[in-house]
Amino acid sequence: MTVYKYFIKIALRNKWAILSYTIIFFIIAALNGSSTSQREANFVETKLNVGIIDNSKSELSGELKKYLIKKNNIVEVGSDESSIKEEIFLGIADAVIVIPEDFEERVINKEKAVEVYRDDRKMESVQIQTQLNKFFVFINATYENGRFNLSDVNTALDEKATVNLMKDGGKVKDQGAVQWFRYYYNFTSYVIIGIYIMVMGLVMNDFMNENVDSRRKISSKRFLRFNEEIYLGQLSLAGLITLIFILGSIVLRGKYIGEVNLGMYVANLAVFSFTILCLTFLINNIVKNKFAISAISTVLSLGTSFISGVMVPQQLLGKNVLTVAKFFPTYYYVKINDMQANSFSDVRYEIFMQLLFAAAFLLMGLYFSKAAQKA
Repeated sequence: MTVYKYFIKIALRNKWAILSYTIIFFIIAALNGSSTSQREANFVETKLNVGIIDNSKSELSGELKKYLIKKNNIVEVGSDESSIKEEIFLGIADAVIVIPEDFEERVINKEKAVEVYRDDRKMESVQIQTQLNKFFVFINATYENGRFNLSDVNTALDEKATVNLMKDGGKVKDQGAVQWFRYYYNFTSYVIIGIYIMVMGLVMNDFMNENVDSRRKISSKRFLRFNEEIYLGQLSLAGLITLIFILGSIVLRGKYIGEVNLGMYVANLAVFSFTILCLTFLINNIVKNKFAISAISTVLSLGTSFISGVMVPQQLLGKNVLTVAKFFPTYYYVKINDMQANSFSDVRYEIFMQLLFAAAFLLMGLYFSKAAQKA
């Protein structure tokens, strides 16, 4: 296991690159957790900045607008989808409601009556969906003989509700826990890409040195055995890094693990880590320059994070951006975290896509590795 030990030794020389990524990440995660905890103690219905696009112009849509105006601050927004997403991203609007022309018919048929765009970065933006659900429940309850009893609806909507927060062992349940875990594991993908490509790339660059390669060729160690120990070293390092981030989430928010599907996050991270390990293997067999490896690490980690929903929620990204993002495994990793699925059958397609990327990267890496041997 000489090669394996040497791999780990070289990897530890680059410990500051690993520590710089992880320390900054955990500081941000801890600060984010602290601010979330402060917001959870009380329930306060906040007035949101809401844009309303009424394409129906009917009496029923007018009633919906009146109700939303009472509950929120109304802002002017553009009518096309790209403008709506841009205004939400810039913080001009917390949510935008688009009322279609056939709004009344959709309500009667109990179909999806409105299109809702909201800022998932703000926990309070879920209020708009609650308000809409309340309106549609009451409006459907009064429908009789082809008409809606709007006066009864207004009376019901004006009723005030007293909200009592559920407690467990004297502590308020942390409704922000799900959001925190989602952000935590989404941002982990950015760090994983950066660390894997940079650290393992630098280590492999030393192994691909001409002097080392010449010594390997004249040594008694077979090439297959040499590669096995290299791959074992990479898996060991990747497993350690992945474990650090999993334990980090438990240390920072361990008391809220029961409120999220931690197993799903861990399984998704394990699959993603393996995929990025295969991508690193491909890059190492193509790029030999240390500076180029460092540059690729930065570009890929930041670039894929921006277009795949790590930095900006996928709901706010344009269709063209998301189309490009689908050519990277980060998109599918983030999608699973955002779905908050309860079973693995719900995310089997996204898991399969990540493993498909892993297989493609591995096969291409083996091809370039063989080509380098022949040369």
